[in-house]
Amino acid sequence: SQYGSIFDMFSGKRVDELQDVVSSMRDGFGILADNLPAKVIEHRVTQWCNVGSQVVNPRLHKLNVPTLFIGGDDDNMLPTKEEGERLVELMPDCTSISVQNSGHFILDDRFNLTSAIIDAPFDPFNKKKNVKKYDPITDWETPSDEEIQEAIGNRVKPFRDLCSPQFFSTGSDGKRKLGLGKVPAQDGPLLFVANHQLIGLDLGMIIAELLEKRNIAARGLAHPIVFQGANAFGGGAGPTGPAGRITKRNKEGPVDPPPGDFQTFGAVMVTPKNFYRLMATGQTGLLFPGGVREVFHGKGEDYELFWPEKVDFVRIAARFNATIVPISAVGAADSANILADAEELLNLPFGLGDRLRESSENTISARFDASNSDERFVPPLVVPSIPARHYFVFGKPFDTSTIDHSDRASCSDLYGEVKSELRRGLDDVLVAREKDPYKNFAQRVALERISGKPAPTFSIDELNM
Repeated sequence: SQYGSIFDMFSGKRVDELQDVVSSMRDGFGILADNLPAKVIEHRVTQWCNVGSQVVNPRLHKLNVPTLFIGGDDDNMLPTKEEGERLVELMPDCTSISVQNSGHFILDDRFNLTSAIIDAPFDPFNKKKNVKKYDPITDWETPSDEEIQEAIGNRVKPFRDLCSPQFFSTGSDGKRKLGLGKVPAQDGPLLFVANHQLIGLDLGMIIAELLEKRNIAARGLAHPIVFQGANAFGGGAGPTGPAGRITKRNKEGPVDPPPGDFQTFGAVMVTPKNFYRLMATGQTGLLFPGGVREVFHGKGEDYELFWPEKVDFVRIAARFNATIVPISAVGAADSANILADAEELLNLPFGLGDRLRESSENTISARFDASNSDERFVPPLVVPSIPARHYFVFGKPFDTSTIDHSDRASCSDLYGEVKSELRRGLDDVLVAREKDPYKNFAQRVALERISGKPAPTFSIDELNM
């Protein structure tokens, strides 16, 4: 009941917190006294609220009318936030709006009640009947400079500081140079194809570097689970930018949540249709053919490629004359220790392995032609170690304009060439990094803190031998 909630609100407070609550309640009751006669307040508190609650509460679960609850997060007069949560769970069709930095009296000049009603999940004024549904392929827009810098500063820079990433690019002659200068300009569809590093926390560094250095917005083709609440521009959960003042939720969870970094930076679910449409509309895609198998690889499988036999991404790229650029990424597997890989976890006793297997089979597969049980979604148990330096080699670009997309043999040959170029990048950088004078974490970080500049790396000749 509300009375019980009020009691809990007081009983769980420290003395200094209670002073704040009482002060807020005093101010609030002062406002009430100025606007409502004392007899009205007495009637509502002693007769109306108590009797009304006893009549209304047993009927709430039968109320099928769409309902909008609006309350302030910082209400110290009444347990408004808790009441909103209670009604959402109790009523069949209730949406709660929580207004941050607002107390009991939320209808001030900062909150627009009309807009809140219009933007509610239901449509009381028939305003949404003809609204065009958002198309993530054609309606997406590159984030603003402010959004880009906010995401890089808060979620990519910490990884950069730890990993000191080095980027290399390759010309059509196979020669490499430091930086992304040889990455082809976007003139028509462009497809980056990369190995998926352990846990996949390097994604933000790739996206950010392409945006900052080449103004290329690479749109990731991501696993379906990403769109069930995860956020991974640099790992972790949460939307791009500062939290909004208004949040909504119903029984199913958040309503119209602000987009996470994946959506803000253009990621779409990895499906044949989405990939086809990205290429058809001349956009840039970022694909990880090894998928879950690579990102959750096992012990002793560092930097191995687990690509499918099907060559569909080459066929679609060739259909629209896309340029394919492989990316060889190294560093993540050396920054963590795998205590138990998927195979070991699935063999755990006491039913633990069976639970993991059941959870994996209930996870939607990223591959349209595979069942959930075919794709083993079991992350390894890892512990972080000393962060290793990360290296990204953008390989030789492949022009598909001369490839007939209906010629399976030609597409298969090109698929093998792309995979071999990516493998070449991995093998070369694994050897070359041994010549990096600042491979050691402590020396590298010390130099960068003192100089304020990225530590130099091995000579580019080491990648062109």
